[in-house]
This record gives sequence, structure tokens and C-alpha cells, in this order.
Amino acid sequence: MRKYLFLLLLLSAVSANAQTFDEADLVGTWTTTGLAYAPLGIINIESISLGPGEYTRTNKTYTCGIMTVTTIDKNGGEKTVIERVPDYYISNNNKLHIWVDDSYAMHFIIEELTPTTLKVKTYDGQSYTLTKDNSSAAVRSVSATRSADGSTYNLSGQRVENVTTDGIYIQNGQKKVVRR
Repeated sequence: MRKYLFLLLLLSAVSANAQTFDEADLVGTWTTTGLAYAPLGIINIESISLGPGEYTRTNKTYTCGIMTVTTIDKNGGEKTVIERVPDYYISNNNKLHIWVDDSYAMHFIIEELTPTTLKVKTYDGQSYTLTKDNSSAAVRSVSATRSADGSTYNLSGQRVENVTTDGIYIQNGQKKVVRR
């Protein structure tokens, strides 16, 4: 009986900490109005564009995305700023962490995540809804034409005029193994 009780407690603890959302579902541009993040001085987040986790080189820094935000400048005026998003991730208990400009992170609790809606809550209980328009990113059709010109390529995709060494090559979309 104790074995079963222990197993039941262990399974409930594992399921309670299970992550139910995936970072891949966050890829895209999310828009919102009214989402403020006071600890960073952000009075409105207009959009958050998140990439697939692959870093893009920009001025020797790496970024997963960008945010368009409105902040208050030193003179009390509002200004729109583009901030880098070096990284983002979802931790246990569906907590979303978005790093801003290598220095700060925003933390939210994900309440709902669908292909077009992201509902988050701040730790102080404020709830916000972000929306994503998937219509422009949808792939309608793909067509490809392959020319059978007889050219030979190495595995790096470089065209090879004369095959002089052993190896694997691609010709007319087919692998060729050359042994001399």
C-alpha cells in the first residue's frame, strides 16, 4: 500500500510541475495595447517579435527578437523604443521569461496560449492579452523546379567542375560515391 501511495504522490508532483506550453508556439509577432511593465519603465508594449530561438547577428550581439515599447524619458515625455530580445523561455509552472537588452527580464505567468492568442498575467495579478496574426505567415503553396544540367556539387553545396578526389557528391539530385 505504501508503494502505491508513494507512486501516486510522485506522479502528482511530476504532473503539477509539467510544462504545458512550448517556446516554439511563441514564434511570431504579438501585438497588444496597454501592457505595461513598470519595473523596466515600460508604459506600453506595442509588439513583441520572437524568433525560433536561432540567434541573428546584429552589431556583434545576438538576438531572438525585438520589442517595440513606449517608455518615459528623463524629461517626462513618451518615446517609442526598439529593444532587443536576446532570449526567452518558458520555465516550470508556465512562467514566461523574456530577456530585454541583455540586462533585464520580464516575467509573466501564461494563462492561455493558442495559435492567435497569448494571455499572460504579471506577478502582481494584472492580466493582458496579446494577439498574433497568422494569415500573413501562412504558406499557401510551394513550387520548385530542378534543372537537370548535369552539374556536380560537393556536400557543402559548392559546384565542382572536375571530380579529382574520393568522396560523396550530388549530381542531378542524386548522391554519387566516388572511389578512385
